[in-house]
Amino acid sequence: MRKERFDFVRQDVEAGIDAFVIHPSTREEGRVLSYSDDYVTVETSTGEKRCWDYHECEEMSRSKEEWPWR
Repeated sequence: MRKERFDFVRQDVEAGIDAFVIHPSTREEGRVLSYSDDYVTVETSTGEKRCWDYHECEEMSRSKEEWPWR
């Protein structure tokens, strides 16, 4: 994911809004629990925690109704 997209994900997390990312190489999806400069910690649908480099992730798409300005 590009840095500006990561900034949106971080803003969502800070605001208490659920943000989701996908790790393309493993196809795992996760809800972002926390982040650092280059990493996101996520909880997968199976309840496992993972730490991924944000450069290797993609923000999960949202509908135009949810994010009309994007």
